[in-house]
Amino acid sequence: HGWLVQAEAPPGAIFSRFRQVLRKCTDPTRSARDIALYFVHWITDLAGAEPTPLGGCEKFVIKFPLPVLNSFLRSFATVGRIASETETEVMESYLISRWTEQVAALGPPPTGPPAIAKMRLLCMAQMNAVPILEAFDCLQPQDRNDLSAELAMTACEGQCYSSDLVPVDSPLMTSGPAFLIYYGPAFLQGLGSDNPVIRLKLLAQVYRMARKLWPASPDKMGSHVTVRVDAIKGLSVSDMIATEQTTDFRWAIVRKNASEAFVDQVPIRYKSEEDVIAVSSNISEDESDVALLELAEFSMEMCSPA
Repeated sequence: HGWLVQAEAPPGAIFSRFRQVLRKCTDPTRSARDIALYFVHWITDLAGAEPTPLGGCEKFVIKFPLPVLNSFLRSFATVGRIASETETEVMESYLISRWTEQVAALGPPPTGPPAIAKMRLLCMAQMNAVPILEAFDCLQPQDRNDLSAELAMTACEGQCYSSDLVPVDSPLMTSGPAFLIYYGPAFLQGLGSDNPVIRLKLLAQVYRMARKLWPASPDKMGSHVTVRVDAIKGLSVSDMIATEQTTDFRWAIVRKNASEAFVDQVPIRYKSEEDVIAVSSNISEDESDVALLELAEFSMEMCSPA
C-alpha cells in the first residue's frame, strides 16, 4: 500500500494482481467486502509488526508523520474503486485527489504532458514536495521530458492515463517495461543539502540508464522492472561524486535478473586515466548488465541555483 501512497510504483505494479483476484469474484457485494477486509488486515498487520500492543499503537502516533498517516487512511476510499475501474483510472483519481488535498496550496491539478509526473513527484517527495516541484520546472528539457514520460507509464496492457495529462507523442506511452524505482520516495525525501534540481537530474539519469538495460518495446507494455536505489537514498550527490573521484569505483545500475536491478558501486578497469573501458566482472559476468550513471557531468552543476 505504501507504493500507492508514495506513488512509488506504476499502477500495474500496485493493483494488477489485486484486481485479477477481485475479477474472479462474480458477486460485486463480496468484492467490496473483500476490499474492506484487506484494509482492516493491512492496518492491523502494520501495527502487529511491533512486539507489543502498546508498541503497535505508538507506531501510528509516533513513527508516522500525521500527513502520511492521513494519506494512508484517505486512500482507502479511492482504492475501493478497483473492483469496478481499471488500475490506471484508480491511480489517476488518487493522484488528483492527493494534489487537491495538499496542505500547501498548489493551485488546481496540473494538466499537460508533465502532469502525471508532477503529481507522482508530489506524493514521492512528501514534505519536500514544494522544492521538488519548483525544481522540476527548472530542469533541462531532456531531464524534464524523460521524467514526464517514464513516470507516466502504466505497466498495464492497453491502459494509459488521460491524454491531457501525459506526453501522448512519446513512444513510451504504448511500451514497456515501466520502472518501479524502489526507495525513490526516500531518495527525494532525503534531500538534505542537495540542490533539488540536481537531485531530480540524478533521478532522471537513473531512468535513462535503466532504459539502456531494458529498451522500450510495445510487447512489454504490461510489465515492470524494479530498480532499487536504497544504496544512494541517504547520500548527497556530492558524496557520490566524491566517491568516484577518489576511488576506482563508479556508481552504476546493475541488472540482477530479467525484472530487477539495483544501484551500486562497481570497480572499473582502465585503458588510460581518461578512458574507462569496462566494468569489472566482480559484479556481473556480462558487462551488458551494467550501465554507469556517469556522474562526472554533475560536478559542474553542483553550485547551480535551483
